[in-house]
Amino acid sequence: MTSFLKKTMLYLGLGSDEDFQELHDHVTAPTAGTPPAPQTSGVTTVRPIPKSEDTGQSRLANAVRTIAPPKVSKPCVVTPVRFSDVKEISEAIKRRQPVIVNIQQADHEVAVRVIDFCSGLKVGIDGGFVKAGDDVFLLTPKDVEVSDEERQRLGGSVSV
Repeated sequence: MTSFLKKTMLYLGLGSDEDFQELHDHVTAPTAGTPPAPQTSGVTTVRPIPKSEDTGQSRLANAVRTIAPPKVSKPCVVTPVRFSDVKEISEAIKRRQPVIVNIQQADHEVAVRVIDFCSGLKVGIDGGFVKAGDDVFLLTPKDVEVSDEERQRLGGSVSV
């Protein structure tokens, strides 16, 4: 048992240098019968990268994706009276449809909660949230634009 403990201490570097030398003497050197590394002739095979037949471009050019232009859609109008009405806002955003939130008829406490919800939703979808009028806001998903006629209908105050 002491030899195991002694070997462990030496392995961890906790023993004296004399003990290390004693352990080192018991370890045998690798044998000379190890096969030598294979020699190479210096000739390698190189194959050309084929070009795309239809465009003449390489494969790397095909790895580039084009980004679709922003989608223009007609907004959905939601007039929440209770906080539970925000479900309609989130469902429209899931459909990637802009939402006009009209909180003119909501109580002050409900209006504050709806605005907080829309602000959080805006951050979550990386979209836009702007004031379009008195107690009227426009919430847009990422890469979705509001048509020019809808902007004019909102009074032209929306710049998304």
